[in-house]
Amino acid sequence: MKKIDPKNKTCIYLDQFVISDIIEGVNPIWTEIKNLLESNYNLGKIYCPLCPEHILETVRKDFKSAEIHDNYLRSISDGYLLKSEPFLTAQLISSLIRKNKKTINTFLTKAKFNDLKDFYEDINKHHDKFSDGITTNLSDQNNFRKIVSNKIDKKTEIQFIEVIKQNEINNFKNRLKEYLDIKAIRIRADKFGEMEVPNWIDQLLYQLTYKHKFKKKELELLLLELEKNGFSRIPTLNTKFSIGAHLAVKGKQEKSGDHIDIMRISSYLFSTDIFFTDKKRKHEICELRIDKKYNTIVFSGVQNDLEEFINILKKMQ
Repeated sequence: MKKIDPKNKTCIYLDQFVISDIIEGVNPIWTEIKNLLESNYNLGKIYCPLCPEHILETVRKDFKSAEIHDNYLRSISDGYLLKSEPFLTAQLISSLIRKNKKTINTFLTKAKFNDLKDFYEDINKHHDKFSDGITTNLSDQNNFRKIVSNKIDKKTEIQFIEVIKQNEINNFKNRLKEYLDIKAIRIRADKFGEMEVPNWIDQLLYQLTYKHKFKKKELELLLLELEKNGFSRIPTLNTKFSIGAHLAVKGKQEKSGDHIDIMRISSYLFSTDIFFTDKKRKHEICELRIDKKYNTIVFSGVQNDLEEFINILKKMQ
């Protein structure tokens, strides 16, 4: 535990359903969890940072409810916001290539949060566009998965997952080689319905070049890293494409909410000490052994998990 905090606090990631259940307090077990979280926070034992996905999902509630949920998480966050892609991934790559020690500032930023009312309506509008774009982008893929049989043995399943991940690694390598050859960044647009967003590889290369000041030598070292280790030493990309490949091999239908889940898991699971997600996502994480790889305790909302979480919180006091 206590992987990133120099003050030796335990970092707990609370999924949106946890905040909702705590606030609503219908089940007494959530009231007990709420009291233990607040007690341990006041004792300086834990903190529960915010993340951009929290904002995206909180604003889907009516404003009064959204404000209550947002204020509660802020109150136990220590004022920290978890960094998200591509900024976090660029930082991780920079630290890896330059052999820099990771600190709390690698993963978190201290932020002065604006009032929810200042961005409530705008984010709701963008959320609708994002959701529609993702749904449109996934429609062909989901239709294909409906007609393809995915009844394969475990060994073949693992091999397919690795093939899909390797394809993403190759895409990154090819784009990086092109950048090294032409010595200029061309940021391509990926279409999501009516939306266009910068391609994820191009975003990373832009961040590495202009924020982290990568020169040719460091970009060449990154290429060598990808050729030798793939994404295995870049936790965000390793997690993201492991879960994406797993969903593809299992033939699972995907929605915009699944992409928000994957964004959360890939960006925050490896750095936090305790990570909450839903039952389905926990099963995928454990099946891929991502929790073991990054030494993170993963909980869902089932009774046994909540009881175990309560025991951990009690032992901290």
